[in-house]
Amino acid sequence: MDRFGSSLFRIVWACAFLLLAGLVLGGIQGFGGDGSQLVIFGTGIPLGMQDTKPYVTDALARLIYTIVPAVILLGGYLPVADRAAASAKGERFKGLFLGLGLAIVHGLFLSQVAMLPMLAAGYRLLGSPFAPSILQADLNAVILGIQLLLWTVALSMVVKSNRGIAILLAFSLAAVGKLMAWIGEFGLDLEMPKALVKSLAFLGHLFPTESLPREPLAWNALPLSIGGPLLLAILLLLLPGKAAKRSKA
Repeated sequence: MDRFGSSLFRIVWACAFLLLAGLVLGGIQGFGGDGSQLVIFGTGIPLGMQDTKPYVTDALARLIYTIVPAVILLGGYLPVADRAAASAKGERFKGLFLGLGLAIVHGLFLSQVAMLPMLAAGYRLLGSPFAPSILQADLNAVILGIQLLLWTVALSMVVKSNRGIAILLAFSLAAVGKLMAWIGEFGLDLEMPKALVKSLAFLGHLFPTESLPREPLAWNALPLSIGGPLLLAILLLLLPGKAAKRSKA
């Protein structure tokens, strides 16, 4: 686990977000007046609407959906990519599977610790830190983070000269996949060819599942969206490494 960060880093990370969660608990008093303003440190902040609870709930869910996948991806990507780039084929496979397992565990720890301030905000604003909207956004965010991690690792085996581009491509696939999933759902209503709609729906499930934070998770699409990038990474690992090419030369 030291490849993903030292014990000191994890302690500092946990302490920082515990402190931030304490500030949120102490600073946010909830909704004031007729529910049209947010009270922070005793000061009412008008939000320009009569019922601000749905707006704040949606904003909190989107914040979770933004932070959690990024923490899972950035917290484990580089160590896995380093392990999967070993010269020996056996070491590459071991590095991929062991590295992905450790990266997911480490990413879950970092991301759920980072959730503490948002859970504190949910307690103050929604009456419970485990409100259904928060839990649904967290679940969707964790699945998206794992998918982005898998796709980034697979893409880093293609774009070996610049691993940062692999991260950009993975997020681009998430945006493209969202569009393809939408076409797969509503394409027939738009009188698009049936074969095209089915093809785009398949790609929409294969690419990272970027959806609205509070949408129910499509469990039937998970085997494809998780297994697809993992299978791609395995196939890319079968290609000869640099050392093998030099020995043949």
